[in-house]
Amino acid sequence: MLDRWFQTESRRSFLKKGILGASLFYLPTKLYAEYETSSEAKEVVLRFAAFSDAHLKKNADCVEADRLKRALKFMYEYSREREYKTVDGMLVAGDFSDNGLDEELFLFKKIVDEGLQPETTSILCMGNHEFHRGTKKRWEEIFDRPSNKTYEVKGFRFVGLSPEVGVRRNNGSHEGDYLYALDWFEKEIKDACEADLDKPVFVFHHYHVTPTVYGSRGEDDWGIKDLYDTLQKYPRVVDFSGHSHYPINDPRSAWQGRFTAFGTGTLSYFEMGGEGGRYDKFPRGYQRAAQLYIVEVHRDNSIVLKPFDLITNTFFDLVYVVDKPGDIDNYAYTDKRNKTSAKPAWSDDAKASVVDCGPTEVALKFPQATCPDVVHSYRVDLSRRIGDNWEKRPSQYFWSEYYFNDCPKEMRAELINLEQEAKYRLEITALNPFFRESEKRLSLETETPKSVVDKDAPFPKPDVLDVKFENGKAINSPINDWKQQKELESFGSPSIVETDDAKNKHVGVFNGKEDRYRIKFSEQDYRRLTRGTVAIRFKMDEYPTKSNAVVLGNTQGNGTSLEINPKTQCLEFWVGINNQYVILSTSEKIELGKWLDAFGTYDGKVAVLYLDGKEVARKEAEGKMTHPTQDDIRAYCVGADITTGGNGSGFFKGSIARASVFSWSLSAEQIANLSR
Repeated sequence: MLDRWFQTESRRSFLKKGILGASLFYLPTKLYAEYETSSEAKEVVLRFAAFSDAHLKKNADCVEADRLKRALKFMYEYSREREYKTVDGMLVAGDFSDNGLDEELFLFKKIVDEGLQPETTSILCMGNHEFHRGTKKRWEEIFDRPSNKTYEVKGFRFVGLSPEVGVRRNNGSHEGDYLYALDWFEKEIKDACEADLDKPVFVFHHYHVTPTVYGSRGEDDWGIKDLYDTLQKYPRVVDFSGHSHYPINDPRSAWQGRFTAFGTGTLSYFEMGGEGGRYDKFPRGYQRAAQLYIVEVHRDNSIVLKPFDLITNTFFDLVYVVDKPGDIDNYAYTDKRNKTSAKPAWSDDAKASVVDCGPTEVALKFPQATCPDVVHSYRVDLSRRIGDNWEKRPSQYFWSEYYFNDCPKEMRAELINLEQEAKYRLEITALNPFFRESEKRLSLETETPKSVVDKDAPFPKPDVLDVKFENGKAINSPINDWKQQKELESFGSPSIVETDDAKNKHVGVFNGKEDRYRIKFSEQDYRRLTRGTVAIRFKMDEYPTKSNAVVLGNTQGNGTSLEINPKTQCLEFWVGINNQYVILSTSEKIELGKWLDAFGTYDGKVAVLYLDGKEVARKEAEGKMTHPTQDDIRAYCVGADITTGGNGSGFFKGSIARASVFSWSLSAEQIANLSR
């Protein structure tokens, strides 16, 4: 019966219905009104909240601490308005803290101790972040319990399992981190199943079980295989896991095979499935993430999970229902959905239009499609007119922002890496989470203008960043199509001097302690840099002794830089590709006091490091350049690197004549021409 409501109301129609009652939070939408007043609304005998990945920081005023407080407050507010008024448990599937520091764990404990009422049991296990700068022993001391523990709440059992060490192994995953306690884990589940032959058995741990929920499958697998074979034996298991930070309102966060599993989202930030690199893993607004489940068990042992969004204080317009735990033949959230889920649709009058057009970029707008599940994303297929024919170009993909409960009614999609003076045919397809496609496509044609940037010039001019020193001033004057000349912010006291060197007449001098220039970037700026070139003309006065000395950089988890390694004293080119660093290095240490021209390029397939016009290193790595995502670290620095809060790190001691960033990969000939 519940599936009827789930399948017939779109999220757009729900959000238009407004508030159904007065409260400190929005009451459930029409779906819940129908559900809770129907014969399906059975007597509740157990209620708990479930979430994970709170990632509290050391400072008590971090946004995650506020979200945790609001989560606790909300679950009691919600319960007070129900016939069953009790919150029996709070389940947290790991990563309470960002680094496992005592200050972070004690902050979590303080908020929970102050926010939980005596009726509510805290049901906890460790995540991998608890091991970053912490230990299992310390966690057990702070929370006064074993890290592996079976809880009994109102006659229902919760079996919690923590990792062994919480570190990535040689295969890049946490595979094997639960094997040390697998015998204990299975015994506890078996005992719980035998104690009552009808009740569900709740299991929780940090890493997803591969291959179950969103974040544990295919190209976006954050999971582990350790537990799958064990759980397969116990169909009444309902499993909770986190780690991936993927949204819980994505229907793939519910999975059923021979057992049931749910992904628990995050209170900190989304790290979306890149779906094989086609999508941004850190989309616009990714830090607006705070989701949890209200889980209710009925007297007949059926279970309802209600996903809630703390950002907007609203329920998402879906519920997950396990009608009869263990009845695997009637499970609803199986892999059959890949073929049977409803396709997205547009109204007959839906159209797309061009709102902005540059030589290599086109911005489109179009109405959001609708879908009984959610509209996951959009694919824009491109063809370019060549003579009388249309030749296909790589498709581009855009999130619908379905993970926000206030997602926009109208989409804006910004196509990049187009060719100038070209005619394009564009076709937009809406996709559901199982990548079933809309029958209707939105089509249009457009033409790009001529660029003012000559990418084939023998001595090309930088179009993203062009920092140089003239007449006692540092200036940034790139030649580009979007008419941007970004402001240089000075920190410390870098001096600008005139030299006797005709080729490096005016230079900036940096003290290696605090001197730097910062140039802020936006998300749109970085979208133009899926490939590119960074270049620096510099002379180093002193090798670094501790951390790398960065001559030009914007590396903070992603990004590009040219820097000197203190151990090898060699020049390195760092480039984030698909959210992982590729690092190239010279084979010989750089010479102090000598002017050098360094170029790092990436063309989508190969990264290359040049020194004084000659190639010195290359690595193949297919994908796109990826950059820092938080607003405060979206910036390039000259004479240092960017770090948290927009501050500097890795300071460089020496002189710089010019720093440049290009939005394309320069050729070897162009680099030879631009070098000394």
